[in-house]
Amino acid sequence: MGKRWGSTRLPLRQSCFRYSLLVVLMLCLVAIVQPLVLAQIPGLPTTPATQPLPPGVERRGTLESAPIRLDGKTLFRVAAPMVLNRNEPGSQLPIEVRAKQIETNLERLIPGHRLSDELTLDLQTLEVVVETLNGQPVLFVKDATLAEPRGILTVTDPDAQYAALSKNRLAEQWREIVQTALQQALELRQPEAVQEQIATAIQILIAILVVTTVLGITWELARRQQKQLEQLLAAEAEVLQQQESLAAESSSPEPKGLLFPALRAHFGLQQRLQLIRLLRWLLFWGIVLIWMVGTAHTLQAFPQTRQFARQVVTIPVMLLLSWFLSGLTNRLTDFSIDRYLQIREQEQSLTEGNLRRIATIARVIKGLKMVLIYTVALLWLLQWLNLVPGSLLTVGALLALVVSLAAQNLVKDLVNGFLILLEDQFRIGDNVRIGNLTGVVENLNLRITQIRSNEGNLITLPNSLITQVENRSRSWARADVQVEIAYHSDIDQALAVIQTTTKEMAEDPQWSSFILNPQELLGVDQISHTGIVIRIWIRTAPAQQWAIGRELRRRLKMAFDQHQIQIGIPQQLYLNSDGLNDNQSPNEPSQK
Repeated sequence: MGKRWGSTRLPLRQSCFRYSLLVVLMLCLVAIVQPLVLAQIPGLPTTPATQPLPPGVERRGTLESAPIRLDGKTLFRVAAPMVLNRNEPGSQLPIEVRAKQIETNLERLIPGHRLSDELTLDLQTLEVVVETLNGQPVLFVKDATLAEPRGILTVTDPDAQYAALSKNRLAEQWREIVQTALQQALELRQPEAVQEQIATAIQILIAILVVTTVLGITWELARRQQKQLEQLLAAEAEVLQQQESLAAESSSPEPKGLLFPALRAHFGLQQRLQLIRLLRWLLFWGIVLIWMVGTAHTLQAFPQTRQFARQVVTIPVMLLLSWFLSGLTNRLTDFSIDRYLQIREQEQSLTEGNLRRIATIARVIKGLKMVLIYTVALLWLLQWLNLVPGSLLTVGALLALVVSLAAQNLVKDLVNGFLILLEDQFRIGDNVRIGNLTGVVENLNLRITQIRSNEGNLITLPNSLITQVENRSRSWARADVQVEIAYHSDIDQALAVIQTTTKEMAEDPQWSSFILNPQELLGVDQISHTGIVIRIWIRTAPAQQWAIGRELRRRLKMAFDQHQIQIGIPQQLYLNSDGLNDNQSPNEPSQK
């Protein structure tokens, strides 16, 4: 019972891992199958134009653009004609190659850079000028230490077309931008600026350590509180399991009445534990976020490491951010579901059956929304990293095709499981008969139903195989008791004894709350050579028909013994040649 009503975090995480692994495998299959599928569809382009663009490159019409960066800061974008096949560009120069050449020209002017020519530029006389060569504006760098101007870039017609400006005006804009960027780069490499950068990095490190210490202490306190709640929850689960076992083994339904408040207390502890886990999870991610932000700011403080910060920090940050947002959404949804359960538990009209139904639906919803949240996050992350060719729409279409061909039974299971929950056919804890299988529903989700048989065996059924269900513990039940008395017994006396016995049992405080109608049916149901069968129907509370039936048979046995009413005995007649027993009169049959 502790496993059934305890925390479902570990099974849900295992289920999420399995489904996420399945999604990754399917995405890999899509990446392999997509080119083959597209190649077999007539009318679709199979030229290299379908190649993904390099990082940072954007395409607008027939032009492609790429950013120009210096010390990790984007200055402007340059443009070039579109290149269809980057593996064989011919006489065309891909825009990413041109952008890299311009960035190299700028980096050679920066002292201390790995590509620097070890120049010592004069910050006071540094100037960027525009000169015209072969009808094209060209940007040069001049200062008092340079023997001759250094060329940086040429403003081309595609640049002017992309920026919607004339070449001369665009060249003037870029001149001002480059002038400012070079001056700032030189200023940041002066000794005074370097000392200030080191001081800033030390301050950031101290702040990180202080905040991490505070969050770590809070995390440890929450961990101790979580451990105490887990121990208390385990003890409650053990008590709940003992009560359920006692209710299952005892003929009296009184222990079953104790399950409802125990379940409510168990869910209350589970919600508190969920809050503590959410708090610890947020504290952990707070520590991670503090270190990531602090590391990014430290790297950003030094101009030499800004590009490194952009290249190395961005991807881990996006990975952790997507993981954090997915986990936060998942846990907030879990908390909302648990909060809804608590509100429903406070309703006076809530019964044990409704509580079990709510728990079943909540468990299924938690598993389904977890898979959906992490699947969407995984698809978005793969798309952002350019690991999945094409758009999300294409991926979704191909995934739907793969699912429709290779997972038809899975889709049937999910659809039928959804209908089972929607129509409330059965819940966890219900006693059902599905086909030739009978038992108590122990687990239910959108894909499978698990039943614990009377022999203790756990039977797993795919939901697609469930076509007819007999729910034997819904709303009310009926104890069907058949008693066979001897053929020569007084039938009216037997009926009176049975009626009196059922009435006394219905008035017994121990059983009165579970007997809804003791006089639903009472009469002779069958007459045979073995005796007279009397049938009694008693309407009972859900799942109480077996306990009430056993108790009624026990009381009827004692009542029959008290009134000397015999049970049915097979009749045997020994006849002579005249058709009569030698010791019997013509009007009396022989019995032995």
